[in-house]
Amino acid sequence: MAWNTTRWNRIRYNLWSLFYDPLLRLLQPGRRQALEQAAPRAGERILIVGGGTGLDLPLLAELGAAEADIVLGDIAPAMLARAKKRAEALGLPRVRIEVMDAQALPLEDESFDLVLLHLILAVVPDPQACIREAARVLKPDGRVSIYDKFLPDGRRPGWLRRVLNAVMESLATSITRQLGPLLDHAGLEKVIDQPSHFNGFFRTVLAKKPAE
Repeated sequence: MAWNTTRWNRIRYNLWSLFYDPLLRLLQPGRRQALEQAAPRAGERILIVGGGTGLDLPLLAELGAAEADIVLGDIAPAMLARAKKRAEALGLPRVRIEVMDAQALPLEDESFDLVLLHLILAVVPDPQACIREAARVLKPDGRVSIYDKFLPDGRRPGWLRRVLNAVMESLATSITRQLGPLLDHAGLEKVIDQPSHFNGFFRTVLAKKPAE
């Protein structure tokens, strides 16, 4: 089976759901940094693409967006079952959770104030389609919060990174993707770009959709 396919992502992330929370809690400070940059607000409509088990939800509540209208989508039903339990435990009143392909969102154009792309652009088979869809559903002047691992723009991956990438892609994620070309493809403008974990290997980026 090819590693980088939607079908394989559904299979492996259903399996990863058993271990996802203990592992990914190590990255919660990066999620928080990204969300603080995005400044979510009550009354906004927020989309979490590739939302997994809902680890963004408690941070959204802490940062003042508990009353926001939140849609959380993921390709793996087992992940979403855990996200639903998390939303219920947090008492979030306006969270909609459903199976959703990040590369073809079943959502209306220009319908969200904020889109979260946290740990998804390095995972999906087609990151251009993913970020293009995020831009499509974003309102003019809306924000995209990105948190992920990226190769610096314009740099070719070395042999060691290429070898590691072959292993990492089979397990979970790519480590050779570059963000700049993806933002350009989607017509999004970078506002903030900050290093996060592992000496800047992870980054938190805030981008905006130009106002009409």
